[in-house]
Amino acid sequence: MSNELARMLFLKKKYSMDINRFIILFSVLLFCSCEQLKDVSLPNNDNNESKEDVVAEKKVDNKETTLSVEKQNEQLDPPAPLPPPLPPTDPKTPKIVEAEIPTKPELPEFSEALLKAVSNWNKIPPTVFPLSSVTIKKEVSFIAKSSSNEIIASAKKSPGEEVVAVGLYQGDLVVAPSLTGRMRGRIAIDDIDFKQGVAYLFELRNKQRAEYEKRQAELAKSQKSGDAQAETKKNKEGDSLFDDLPIPGDFGHGKFCICKECREKRLAATGSMK
Repeated sequence: MSNELARMLFLKKKYSMDINRFIILFSVLLFCSCEQLKDVSLPNNDNNESKEDVVAEKKVDNKETTLSVEKQNEQLDPPAPLPPPLPPTDPKTPKIVEAEIPTKPELPEFSEALLKAVSNWNKIPPTVFPLSSVTIKKEVSFIAKSSSNEIIASAKKSPGEEVVAVGLYQGDLVVAPSLTGRMRGRIAIDDIDFKQGVAYLFELRNKQRAEYEKRQAELAKSQKSGDAQAETKKNKEGDSLFDDLPIPGDFGHGKFCICKECREKRLAATGSMK
């Protein structure tokens, strides 16, 4: 009985030892299997990384190749033509003309020469009349008479209106409502701007003569002096102080302005001499 018990204990102990050995062996095998799997997976990662590096290197190589081809093409292409040269500057090109500065008003004066020409307003040369565009300062009555000295028509003009001076009578001016009007009226010489109108004609004639003599002097340099002097003398003898001059008119500086600008505008408007 004791032998049988001892035998059973021995078998039980042996069986437990076999189980422990199996467990240890299984654990060792399992560990080795995991290590092998780990070793196998590592080369795969290396292969992936190497593949990505290869692709990147190929891209760089392709880019460098493309750049080198473009450089070669640039070297092979002919250079762009230069733009044509600008034409030479013409020395005869007209210069920009600056605008003329407007002239200032220039009103005529009652000079000694003028007062002498009109005998201090007591004897007006006939060439002054008729003088248009003179303005009255007082009311004027006009009448027209028949051959039998009867009044057949009458009219009036108010201060500020223009009339035509047609003569001088006993210190008064004889005026008409228009150049073709037959009616006549009388007004004191100081109640009308007649004196300013006469001074305008006188100064205008003097300027005309001065300009004419200047032109003749320039002409004498290119022609015989004798012919030029004879022509100047002829024109002086035929000229009158007041004849053939444009009537007064306001062209920006007043009715009696004689500046260059107003004279040119007046000439263009009337067609008369300067």
